[in-house]
Amino acid sequence: MDTPRRRINIELLLGISATFLSLAALVVSIFQTKIAREQQEASVWPRIATSSGVLELNFTYSVANQGVGPAIIKSVETIYKGHKYPTLSVLLFQHTGHLNGGFMHGTLEPEMVLKAGDEYELFKLMRNDEPLSSKLEKIVTDSSFHFRIRYADIYGNCWQLDQNKVTELGKCPQH
Repeated sequence: MDTPRRRINIELLLGISATFLSLAALVVSIFQTKIAREQQEASVWPRIATSSGVLELNFTYSVANQGVGPAIIKSVETIYKGHKYPTLSVLLFQHTGHLNGGFMHGTLEPEMVLKAGDEYELFKLMRNDEPLSSKLEKIVTDSSFHFRIRYADIYGNCWQLDQNKVTELGKCPQH
């Protein structure tokens, strides 16, 4: 006596196949969304850098956004030899004596935005004074000088610049 052969239930097989394909499509879609989000954020990364120098006996200290997106300033700290100063200009004034004019200074404020490619002069000596320019340059290149800038992109990702080293901080805290 022959035993009856089991028949494959085509409907069950099609249902299982459809479920498997749907799950595979879901996994692929999740990965594609993650990659697209990362590419979207990378397309607006700001990158802040500072620079200083003496050109034609005039000292200059500036900050620039060398990234591809706007940088939203969150906080700025100026520290020298363990002491915190309200601004870079105050630090430079206190450590060089009275400058008697002939300089320009600016400040970075929270929520200020530096567009990609923007450069902003924070301090500029505008008279030919080699000893003073050298003294100013020595201060900002000292290892105890910290000009820290915390900044964000338009998605709330945060970075910190300190001594021209950028550290990614993740998401910025909401104050």
